Amino acid sequence: MDSNTQQTVEINLKDLFFVILRKIWLVALAGVILAGAVFAYKYIPSKADANVLDISEKLDGETDSQYSERVLNVNRANDVINNINTINEQLEGQRKYVAESILMQIDSTNEAVTTAQFTITVSDELTNGIDNALGNSYAQMLKSGEYLEALAEETGIQQGYLKELIWAGYTAAPSAVINADSGSGSVGTLNITVIGQTTELTDRIMDYILDEISSQNSILNETIVSHTIELVGRQSYYMVDTATRDLQYNAITRFDTLQKQITTYDTSLDDVASSLGVSKSSLYAYLSFNDDSWTKNTMAMSSALKYAAIGFVAGAFIFVLAYVVKYLFSNKFSTQAKLFALFPQLERIGVVKPTNKRSKFISWIDVKSGDDDGLSDDRSKAILAANIHNLTRKMNKVVVTGTADSNKIKELFDSMGLKMVVKPSFFSDPTCLDSITEYDGIILVEQRNYSDCRLIAEELKLVANTGVKLIGTVVV
Repeated sequence: MDSNTQQTVEINLKDLFFVILRKIWLVALAGVILAGAVFAYKYIPSKADANVLDISEKLDGETDSQYSERVLNVNRANDVINNINTINEQLEGQRKYVAESILMQIDSTNEAVTTAQFTITVSDELTNGIDNALGNSYAQMLKSGEYLEALAEETGIQQGYLKELIWAGYTAAPSAVINADSGSGSVGTLNITVIGQTTELTDRIMDYILDEISSQNSILNETIVSHTIELVGRQSYYMVDTATRDLQYNAITRFDTLQKQITTYDTSLDDVASSLGVSKSSLYAYLSFNDDSWTKNTMAMSSALKYAAIGFVAGAFIFVLAYVVKYLFSNKFSTQAKLFALFPQLERIGVVKPTNKRSKFISWIDVKSGDDDGLSDDRSKAILAANIHNLTRKMNKVVVTGTADSNKIKELFDSMGLKMVVKPSFFSDPTCLDSITEYDGIILVEQRNYSDCRLIAEELKLVANTGVKLIGTVVV
C-alpha cells in the first residue's frame, strides 16, 4: 500500500466519524427505540412471573389448595437454587485448587521426596504414655505450626497447599530402653516426609522443618516432658507415587460429581418452573432478592432494565452500521472530504459553507470536518472569489460547469461578482461539451448530497479528453 492510499484511508475514517457525529441524535433515538421494545418484551412476562412467585398472598381466583401447592413449589425452588449456588461455589473452589495446588502439579511418576527420621528419648520411664503425647505434639506442630507462614512467604505457596506436601508421624517403641547416662526410658521414632515437583523444593521445606524442630525442642521439654530428639538420617530422591496419583485423580473426578449434582438440581428446577408456569430465569432472579416486599415490584424491572441497556447498545450499533454502509456505498457525497478522497486528482479551489439552518453543534462539526471555514458568509465568498481570480487571471476565457444544480452554480458566481460563463452539466445538455474546447480552463462545481459520484468520474474523463486545463473544483 502506497502513501497516497494510506492517506485516503485516514481521511475516510476521520470523515466517517464526523458523518456519524452529525447523526448522533438519530443514533441515540435508535438505541432508545430498541431499548424500549426489549424492555416491554422482557418486563411484561417478568411482571407476571413475579406475581406468581410472590407467596405473601393468594392470586385472584386461587383456591386454598392451589395456594398451598404454589407455596410449596416456591420454597422447593428456593432450596434447589441454594443447593445449586453452593455446588457452584464448590466447583469454583475446585477449579482454583486444581490450577494452583502444588500437589496437583506433581508428576506422580517422577515425584520428588525428602525424608527425615528422628529418635525421641524420654528420660523418665515413670511417665507412662507421655512419649506418645510428645511425639504426636511434634507431628502436629509440623503440620500446622507458625513456621508455615514464613515458609509460605518465602516460597510463594499458600499454607494450605504447603500442608499437603508434609507428612509427619510418630511411632513409639514397643518396650523401654536402658541408657547408661539417663537410666531407663522410652524411645520412639518421628518420621517426616516432604513431597514436591523437585528435590530443590522438598529440601527447602525440610530445612524449615528441621529449624522448627530445633526451636520447639526446648519448649516441649518444659511443657510436656524432658526428652532428647536426635536426627538419625535424611535423604532425597525421586519415585513413583501411586498415592499422589490417586489424590489427583479424585480431585479431577470431583468435577464430574459436582456437575452431575447440578444437572440433577437443574432438572428439579425445570419441573418446579413448569409446575408454577414461570421461566427458570425468573425463578433465579426472583429468589436472588432477600426483601420479599421489594422483590415483587423490582425483580421484573431489574431484569428488564438489564436487557433494555443491551437493547440500547444494539440499536445504536445497528444504526451506526447501517449508516456506515450507506456512507461507503452511496453514489453521492455528503462531505467535501469524501469527494476529494474519492477523486484525489481534483484540485480544491474552495468549499462553500452549507446554507441550510444548522445548530451550533452541527456548525462546529462542519468546521472540524472542513465543510465550513468558520468565517462569515461574505468573507468566505470574498476569499473564494479572490482565489478563483488568482487562478484564472492569465486565462482569457474560463467556463464553469459541473454536476451541481446549474441555478445554484450561477447564483454562487453572481454573488461573488465573478463574470464567468456558466454552462449546464454535460449530462443535462450534451451540446455544452462541443464548445468546451473554446475555453482556456474549466472550473467544476460539485454539490453535496446532490452530485452523483459516478457522473463526476465520467465528467473527469470527458474533460480530460478535451485537453482543456482543469483548474479545480468548488464544492457547494
